[in-house]
Amino acid sequence: MEFSSPEPFQVNHGSILVRSQNWIGDVVVATASLRCVRRSFPGASISVLAKPWVIPILVHNPHIDEIIEYDGKGIHVGMGGTLRLSRYLRARRFNGAILLQRAFEAALIAFLARIPQRMGYTTDARGLLLTHRARAVKEEFNIPRLEHDLKLLEGFGLKVDEKELLLPIGTEQKGGAEQRLRALGIEMDEPLVGFSPGAVGSVLKRWYPERFAELGARIRGACPGRVLLFGSPDEKELGDEICRMAADPGLVNLAGHTTLDEAIALIGLCGMFVTNDSGLMHVAAALDVPLVCIFGPTDPTRTAPWSQRYVLVRDEGVACYGCKMRKCDQDHMCMDRITVERAYQGVLEAIDLYGIDSAGIRSDRLTVADRRVPVVTAEMQKVNT
Repeated sequence: MEFSSPEPFQVNHGSILVRSQNWIGDVVVATASLRCVRRSFPGASISVLAKPWVIPILVHNPHIDEIIEYDGKGIHVGMGGTLRLSRYLRARRFNGAILLQRAFEAALIAFLARIPQRMGYTTDARGLLLTHRARAVKEEFNIPRLEHDLKLLEGFGLKVDEKELLLPIGTEQKGGAEQRLRALGIEMDEPLVGFSPGAVGSVLKRWYPERFAELGARIRGACPGRVLLFGSPDEKELGDEICRMAADPGLVNLAGHTTLDEAIALIGLCGMFVTNDSGLMHVAAALDVPLVCIFGPTDPTRTAPWSQRYVLVRDEGVACYGCKMRKCDQDHMCMDRITVERAYQGVLEAIDLYGIDSAGIRSDRLTVADRRVPVVTAEMQKVNT
């Protein structure tokens, strides 16, 4: 990996703009980088530029001072929107930009905003737009995303001695989750198992709904608690299908019935989380929920949860295992060969290793935050552009 810059990246008491990634899991992983930025520049003001749907991941983070909404489907759409956003950021006079997002657009916005120091990887042909460039060959990307982000920071002199995720739960957020459980007739002394049967971005990462249904029924037969299904609004029908096939009232579909911040708090109350390679997998990891992770076409070397408490369920005997492809011409063997029995044994292994706490015990262990990071919405930016 090569690092080049005309001078050290130094802000001290100035202001830093961090461009976050666009995927939920990547933003959760980036909380480790935000911690390092804060430790490196304790006197700086740190703002994060983020798409609307990932803001709930950041809104209680103690290491940042502000979130700036990047409404790429609204006032920031297209080249006109890029220019509008850049004018707003230019007026803010940031001293440095750290581009955790690797796309050309991120560097272009920082360049047009005339931010004097612009740090990032030279991916997507954007090297000329950066002042602090990190060039990595393809093989150097085959490490955990958290490590790759931190190598960028370390290469330009930032402190990376801590490698921990952080996802605090707001006080009201936690209270709302407990109230939601009571409304569902769930007591806090019950253990909860969360399911994440979806996966945004690639259906190939999804284990089969009928197997999630059978697994849920088997867990219910061995465990007195409920099984809660989580996911996006687009995954509501998937959750309904799984509950219908399981034919067990103990499986409750919350996919499409919660906001992201509500889902985060409810996942934090789970004693176990069974998941595909998904953004919610990383949410559960940040909340220290024991995990059973079902992997097929994705490579756990890069995308496994950053956690000490997980069991990986996979079949490495498939020749194309970990192909990372979005289309499959091998009959989805990597997932097809993962049986319900194999996944169930993974659940039992996780319970044996890590236990399964009740919702009440989980509630007591959550990191709770009263402070809410202010958000500069797209509407608020209109006044200044």
